[in-house]
This record gives sequence, C-alpha cells and structure tokens, in this order.
Amino acid sequence: MTSTKSQFGYLFLADISGFSSYLAGVELEHAGGILQKLLESISRKIEPVFRGQDFNIDSVFAFVPEAGIPRFENLFMRVEDTYVEFKGNLTEISNLITCNCAACRNVTSLDLKFMIHYGEYILSSVQEKQILYGSDPTFVRNRGWKESVSASVSWRGYVLFTESCLASLHLPDDKFPGQEFNYGQFRMFGLELKSESL
Repeated sequence: MTSTKSQFGYLFLADISGFSSYLAGVELEHAGGILQKLLESISRKIEPVFRGQDFNIDSVFAFVPEAGIPRFENLFMRVEDTYVEFKGNLTEISNLITCNCAACRNVTSLDLKFMIHYGEYILSSVQEKQILYGSDPTFVRNRGWKESVSASVSWRGYVLFTESCLASLHLPDDKFPGQEFNYGQFRMFGLELKSESL
C-alpha cells in the first residue's frame, strides 16, 4: 500500500433511499439487476467530474480534488442531472418491464439523496484500487447525517452540502435557499429534490 500527502477536495455520496424496505419485500433475483442498473447509471452521470468511485450495496462514493469544481452551479447542476436521470430510470423500469414481480412493480418507491462535503483526505491504494482515508471521508460514508434530516423533515430525495463545501465554493450559507441541519460539529444545508420540479 502506498500513501500520499493529505489533500483537500469534495467528497460525494449518492445514497438510494428506501433500499432496505424495498429489498425486504421483493424477489432478490430481479432486485439485484435493478439496483446494479441504478448504481451504474449514477456512476456514469457523475464520472465527468468525480472519480475514485467506491460502491456500497446501495450507494456510490466518489471525490474530486478542490480544483475540479470551480463554482457551486457546476456542482448543483451535476446533482440535478443525476437525480433526474435516476428518477427517469425508475419510471422506465416500472413502465417498460413486462415482469409483474414486486421488484419491478415497487421500484418507484426508491429515491436518491446526496451528501457533498469539502474536506481533507489521504489518497492511497490497496491492490491497485484507490481508497480515501481520513475523518472527512468517514463522515460522508457513515451516513449518520441522515438522522438529522429524517428527524426534521419527511424528505426522501434531497441534497445536503456541508458548511465547508459552501464556503469553499464562495457561497455564504445565509444565501443558500434551503434548510439547515446539524450533525455533531457539522452544519449542513439541504434542499428537497423532486424530479417534476427540476
């Protein structure tokens, strides 16, 4: 394993909402193929900007060095485009698949949430695979921040930006049009996402 010096950049997580309850009530054979398609679509959509992608069973984690996102608008447009495509894929699967199994019928119950944080990390490799170390990547990946949102609002699809993310992109938090949430030492600012309004 090789390590490099610490760097700063944007840490990104796209997490499928409702995954556990969906998986508990559907046929695994079809659910696996559906979730693979959804995760691959997310990955392709963010790939022009974000790299070093790491897949969990229901999420995509990626990052970009700080120079890779010059303005907030670039970042928000990437989130919007990814969300619209995700919701479009759900509709397509539901409408076009002739199978009547629960996995295909209930796919529209899923949604997508995003966390984007600016922080410090060490980029290393293990068996030729890039991995990120540090408390900031751990914060994004562990998804404890979801509790703050679910305790306050009933959003299923949303995006959260940490205070450090907004500051790095020169957007004062008092100019952000969304809602504030707090998790530990982190202040986060979120917007509900709805495909019909994007």
